[in-house]
Amino acid sequence: MWHTGGKRAAAKKVRTMAEQSDGLSVLVTGGDSSAGLAAVKALTASGHRTTATARNAAGALAIRQLGALAVFPDLQRASEISSSLRMVEAEAVLHASAQVMMGVPQIDIDHAGTGARILAETQAVASAAAQHGIKRLVALSAGNPDDHLQAAESTLQASGLNGYILRAGYVYGGNSCATTALADMIKRSATPPSGAQPASWIHEDDLAAAMLNLLVSEMPSNGMSILSASDDSPCSPDDFAIALAQSLGLSAPRFAKPGRLARLRQPTARERLLAKANRLESRQLRETFGWSPRHASLESGLEATTLTWRLQESIRAADYYEVYDDAAAEAIARRESGEGLPAPVVEAPAPVQTAEASPAASNEAAPEPAKAAAPPPPSDGPTPWNEDEAKREERRRKALERRAKRAAKRARG
Repeated sequence: MWHTGGKRAAAKKVRTMAEQSDGLSVLVTGGDSSAGLAAVKALTASGHRTTATARNAAGALAIRQLGALAVFPDLQRASEISSSLRMVEAEAVLHASAQVMMGVPQIDIDHAGTGARILAETQAVASAAAQHGIKRLVALSAGNPDDHLQAAESTLQASGLNGYILRAGYVYGGNSCATTALADMIKRSATPPSGAQPASWIHEDDLAAAMLNLLVSEMPSNGMSILSASDDSPCSPDDFAIALAQSLGLSAPRFAKPGRLARLRQPTARERLLAKANRLESRQLRETFGWSPRHASLESGLEATTLTWRLQESIRAADYYEVYDDAAAEAIARRESGEGLPAPVVEAPAPVQTAEASPAASNEAAPEPAKAAAPPPPSDGPTPWNEDEAKREERRRKALERRAKRAAKRARG
């Protein structure tokens, strides 16, 4: 429960949308997945002019569908980041690239290579932001930062920029590649690696809300301040995997533990991560900036995660059937116009009898001419077993209307 003084402090810290009617121009790095994509959604919904970096066309499409602009700079080159900042006249930067190292710890990644890349990207972002005169910066980091992430934090603190470094618990959600990979392991009855140490977790939407709160708040005047964000349900990675299996309607997975031979070698980065506790305290973020997690429990967060997956599957199915209906409509139109029908078989001319022809040959009966093949009946593709004729005709009509609209649009363009 807050005290009145805490509420006044939070009200002073956090700027309301009335004070920023035009919104901010924000560049989001790593904006095409997990917490970065959730931050893009939160920023555009709050009226901010949002630009986000994408790795590929699929990521750019996800960004554009949320109403933001997608760009493709090389995040290890400060000059390319500076060009993007100038192009959109950016006022703030949300550096979320480190999220790739903050997913569920059971999924193995190239920690050394990825950490080196994140460090290089952070150095380039800090240089470009300082050159552009960015006054607002929020950067993600892990609750237990490794050597590369600690070096990235030091780079930001030595850059002369003002802002916040937000250390988060393990990030999960419907747009997290690591969460999806763990769910696939459970569905295949694979054995995730065991982790029994307590850890803090946070849903990607809650982390995005925390980043947005910090981005629009009063910036520190003496460099980069470090804060932490997590939900209210710390648990071990094993318990998280069990809860994820339950949300999928599956039995609890079995866990793989290092065998005798594994004890004779150096532990991998994933094994070191799973063997380490990762408890965070987010009191300062809650009391000073008025943030609280929407998904305070794993049950709530995993319910939102599985809902996101179901929505993604339904969208893919709708896209498939729309393409199918369009293809069926085009096939129907071709059949009705006669296009694509097999050409009729032409009767061969009767042979000319010559004087040299033998009487026996002339007495043979002429072969029957081949009949033209009948055109196949019109078809609009396979009909669902429970679809009557009226529904089938309605589906066909809508598909033809969509085809006509596209043709008219192409003609106008």
